[in-house]
Amino acid sequence: MLKYASLSFTSKHIMTAAIEHVQAAAFDLDGTLCDSVPDLAAAAEAMREYLGMEPLPAKTVESYVGDGIGKLVHRVITNDRNQEAAPDLWEKGFVFYMKYYRDHLSDFTHPYPETEAGLALLKSLGIPLVVITNKNEILAVELLKQLGLADYFSLILGGDSLPEKKPSPLPLQHAAEVLGIDPANMIMVGDSRNDIIAAKAAGCLSVGVTFGYGDMAELSKHEATRPDWTIGSLPEIYENLRPQREEKEKAV
Repeated sequence: MLKYASLSFTSKHIMTAAIEHVQAAAFDLDGTLCDSVPDLAAAAEAMREYLGMEPLPAKTVESYVGDGIGKLVHRVITNDRNQEAAPDLWEKGFVFYMKYYRDHLSDFTHPYPETEAGLALLKSLGIPLVVITNKNEILAVELLKQLGLADYFSLILGGDSLPEKKPSPLPLQHAAEVLGIDPANMIMVGDSRNDIIAAKAAGCLSVGVTFGYGDMAELSKHEATRPDWTIGSLPEIYENLRPQREEKEKAV
């Protein structure tokens, strides 16, 4: 069953009531649907070699993922999460990184073990699924195609699809508008602070995954980044939505 993150009985009751109104599910991509760090790290290593730099450990690159490739290139060049590279060096690195990564999107990237099963189960409930990622849209769409997951989704939004990206609520609000639903009736599933902050700002229910790149235990300690639910696999969402959907169908 889906695990609640430090929820009181009253909060559980509220969440159960909210589950009845879930009309769509949005998902982050990297660290939520798939483990893409091996290819992101390989591209980072190739870029640093191209720029005459020493390679970085994959774990370091993993800690830099989540805010789009533009930010990732800055961080990989400077080996600092908050520092930006010189513009000419960044541009040289970015152009190389994009070409290399586009050519090696799924050499080592793979969906998490229960990703496809979880998506198929949710589709069986008849609710639309969307991807909201900070990865460039063209790369996100192509990666999902290569992983055999693209057909599960009604909408795929990248970090460059709109004027703002997560943690802005705009992508979630836009997805809800396209689907014709209230954001309060959509869940946002992700592994990072960006996902949770965006969900809260949009008025969506936030679902944190414990198997991704973010430290969900640490995020749960702080009100601003505490998800409404935490899960260890995507099928857990279905197991909680299914009884509510069955009750609704019986009532019709």
